[in-house]
Amino acid sequence: MFNVPIKATTARIAIAAAGLATAVGFWAAPAGASASGSTVHSSFDPAKAVFACQGGDLTVTGGTVYEVFHINQDAQGIFHATGTITPRHVTLTDASGNAYTLSGAGWFGFKATPDEEVLVSTDTEHFVIRTASGGVYAKVQVIEHLNITPDGKVNVTSFNVGSCQPPSEN
Repeated sequence: MFNVPIKATTARIAIAAAGLATAVGFWAAPAGASASGSTVHSSFDPAKAVFACQGGDLTVTGGTVYEVFHINQDAQGIFHATGTITPRHVTLTDASGNAYTLSGAGWFGFKATPDEEVLVSTDTEHFVIRTASGGVYAKVQVIEHLNITPDGKVNVTSFNVGSCQPPSEN
């Protein structure tokens, strides 16, 4: 499994990396070999996921989330991975039963050593939550960046200018 310092700002990247790490053993090339890679497409039902918003929590009631994960190992043995998630026809409700829709995308990328130590990672999420009439109700706008210096120092930069948090992975 890729070793990522687990902090709130890197949890989504760590979870995604863990999912990809299983596939690495099947095709990883030794250092010095030619580059290799793999792309996986999947989807899931996000029902019951909860967006924590300043105006109150919103619970997903339906739709589909599509995921595309790509990982490759270059000729020097360095792993490069990216993942994109996009909601389609995702609906939400608040505690009063008001209906909302979700659009946008999330993206992450990271680079790791042949020993699977993450060197740098970035996670961006931009989602728009709209009311039934089409107006903007709230946004998720998060950028998180992590890098590890050669001396092992972990630097994390995080910006969150939205009024909602994306659902956490449990």
